[in-house]
Amino acid sequence: MMTFLFVVTLLLALLFIGLPVAFSLGTASLALIVAFDLPLKIVGQSIFSSLDSFVLLAVPLFVLMSQILLDGRVGDDLFDVMNAWVRHLPGGLAIATILSCAFFAAITGSSATTAATIGMVAFPALTERGYEKHFVLGLLAAGGTLGILIPPSIPMILYGAVTEESVGKLFMAGIVPGLVLTAIFVIYAIIRSRGGGYRAYEPASWKERLQTTRKNLWGIALPIIIIGGIYSGAFTPTEAAAVGLIYSLFITLVVYRTLSLKDLPGVCLRSVGTSCMIAMIIAGALLFGRVMTLLEIPQQLTQMVIDAGLSPLGFVIAMNILMLGLGCILETVSIVLLTMPLVTPILGALQIDPIWYAVVLVINLEMALITPPVGVNLYIIHGISDDITMGEIVKGVLPFMILMVGMLILTIAYPSMSTWLPSIMH
Repeated sequence: MMTFLFVVTLLLALLFIGLPVAFSLGTASLALIVAFDLPLKIVGQSIFSSLDSFVLLAVPLFVLMSQILLDGRVGDDLFDVMNAWVRHLPGGLAIATILSCAFFAAITGSSATTAATIGMVAFPALTERGYEKHFVLGLLAAGGTLGILIPPSIPMILYGAVTEESVGKLFMAGIVPGLVLTAIFVIYAIIRSRGGGYRAYEPASWKERLQTTRKNLWGIALPIIIIGGIYSGAFTPTEAAAVGLIYSLFITLVVYRTLSLKDLPGVCLRSVGTSCMIAMIIAGALLFGRVMTLLEIPQQLTQMVIDAGLSPLGFVIAMNILMLGLGCILETVSIVLLTMPLVTPILGALQIDPIWYAVVLVINLEMALITPPVGVNLYIIHGISDDITMGEIVKGVLPFMILMVGMLILTIAYPSMSTWLPSIMH
């Protein structure tokens, strides 16, 4: 136990002095290797083996795909489609925003990309229609979080790589909870809009709806190809990422022509920056996990939980509280890679379904994305306009945080919501 406390103190000290997460994990690992006289060769072995993974190959592919779709402005047209179908309803624009976020989430797997893409289009449209600014900002920040729950999901890929669970089943586990959370956001938007007296648009004609939808069928088809291909067994999640990448290149270069060949070097360069950041965190976290294993800390924690007599529900509740704290100081990739090597043995000992726990974890990560001071989506939304203050965004996300807590309780109370679809997967 003293060893574990020393490790936690060392890591927190490195994080609080401002060292980036990847380097904090690497530095802590090296310090522990020296302090406990562990073989130095595990550094090279761990870093190489952590990145030599077919599953993790999906991460840079999905990152590049989302960057192509972002620069190719596919989300702009997607908002037009949703708006045409629901703009006449109470809070129609707000509903269109949430549905656009959900659909774009099913294309990219990236929360930041979803928030940035839909935010740039929806923010001016909503504010011009008289929606309160803080409500709009909260809606966009929270809607963007759907990007990591609705498949494909980069945190789910990392979870599968660490726990050796099927990424395909993890993706399927997120579909029903993702749709339920989307519905909760839509219901709140309708209630909030009725109370605010926001004016609805005139209904779009059926001709306009069909024309807008037909124009954007290529983009709409992308999540169907990715999710349908994984569910049917036609290809693995990594192969799905490659298929999605080629398809996104085709529709942006050939069909919509929103990108040209001269744009591709810049697109690739921007995606490489994100991918390298994730790869460095993966390498640092898995080296840290290897050191933890050699020091037998996961085994000690497992035994401590068993000796404490914690029930599976009690353990999950305790982890939720911990995740809320970690979400204030770390981003999603770091939380998954830092905690799961330690938590996985405990899940096995307490007979907790790791597929279900993944969904519980990701909903926690969604809240982390809009929790100050490190909530990534807060900064994404802050950057879409010069007249936005961080205080307005935080005020706007508070109701959505409460809704997410309710969704978390619902997910814990009804595990079948997460496990049913993976259980019937081929």
